[in-house]
Amino acid sequence: MIEGWAEVLRTADDIEARLMSDGLNGEGIEARVLSQKDRANVVTFGGLSIVRVLVPAHRLEEAWDWIDQGEPGTGEEEGRE
Repeated sequence: MIEGWAEVLRTADDIEARLMSDGLNGEGIEARVLSQKDRANVVTFGGLSIVRVLVPAHRLEEAWDWIDQGEPGTGEEEGRE
């Protein structure tokens, strides 16, 4: 946890992180993307490829509940890691 924020998603894909953040924000759950990607060197693994989606710590369970519902219209559910 980063001072009042909790990680709801960790990925190497900027687009996936932005989509998740936009979806959470659309549901009224404040979300921020924290990217540790190295823009100078293309890296797809390790510490230089991490992109995190953060939500306020007190809204973490609510964010996971929204994620567990799956993507609208697909009927698919995502599990927590």
